[in-house]
Amino acid sequence: MPLHDVHYQHWEGQHLGIWHRRAVIAKQGLKACLQVKWMRYIVTLCWAGALLQVIVLFFLGQLLVPDSLIVQWLGNLNPRLQNIARGLMTWLAEHPEVSVRTTYNLLFYYFTSNLVTFTFIAIALAIPHLITRDLSSNAIVVYASKAIGWFDYLLSKLATIFGLMILTWLGPVCVAWFVGNLLSTHWHFFWHSRVALFHVLAYAISSMMVLSILALGISAVSSKARTTVSLWMVLWLLGNALVPIALQTKPWLKHLSLEHNLQQIALTVFHLKEDFQIAQNNIPLLGQLLRGLRDQRSFALENPESAGALIGIGVLVALSLIVIARKVKPE
Repeated sequence: MPLHDVHYQHWEGQHLGIWHRRAVIAKQGLKACLQVKWMRYIVTLCWAGALLQVIVLFFLGQLLVPDSLIVQWLGNLNPRLQNIARGLMTWLAEHPEVSVRTTYNLLFYYFTSNLVTFTFIAIALAIPHLITRDLSSNAIVVYASKAIGWFDYLLSKLATIFGLMILTWLGPVCVAWFVGNLLSTHWHFFWHSRVALFHVLAYAISSMMVLSILALGISAVSSKARTTVSLWMVLWLLGNALVPIALQTKPWLKHLSLEHNLQQIALTVFHLKEDFQIAQNNIPLLGQLLRGLRDQRSFALENPESAGALIGIGVLVALSLIVIARKVKPE
């Protein structure tokens, strides 16, 4: 009698396709990222920011309730701020189709563009868990032995970093929009603020795709985690340092900054120039304040340099794809 049964046995288990294998890699990568203590702190801060945004939107909705605590509290402010608040209240009540759209667009521009800083930090913490450690441990060979091809492997890793950015960026922004409208005094806030949501989705999703490719490219540069993380920090921080230098030397240097380029794309998508102009026309005192800020050049709203930003981003993405093609080669 043979020790092992060598006769054919029909497989009776459940067949799991290629998408299951891709999902396993993406899930394990995301799980490894979230096991980092500082990563959990970053995710918590992002959702705390979403809560703060919800509170701001709730206060905005309470301006339409004459006897609300917010309206009573505004009576204790100085006369100039009271006039601005009354102008905003009147504008929200009389022209919600314009005022809600404009106000939400401004608020979500600042919330979305500021939240990207935490996303950059999260990517720095996640880079070792993408391709870097697979290169050092030859895990790519193991993936290939499980019928995972080159494209499947990269798609899974792309899903890992994309899922992480949903937790730190897109998720908090979308939840803040939904809950903020849910707590508003009128249901028409959902409809009138839809443009702000479309702008958020267009900007955030496109930026997340770019950041995902760049993160994969940098993580594929070396098998040493310290090297790849340092390279990401150099790309981020050194690029930001070039922006003020570009104002005094060569203007094109600022497009070497990834964060600056994303900022220009955000200004292009959200069309803030039109929103500020509408706010100035409807709330005179607020318009004077905004003109003062523009005179001080606190932000560049007039002509976002979208062409230069797209070229800078395109060069970085192309370099990342070249690195990935050369370094990630499952045997």
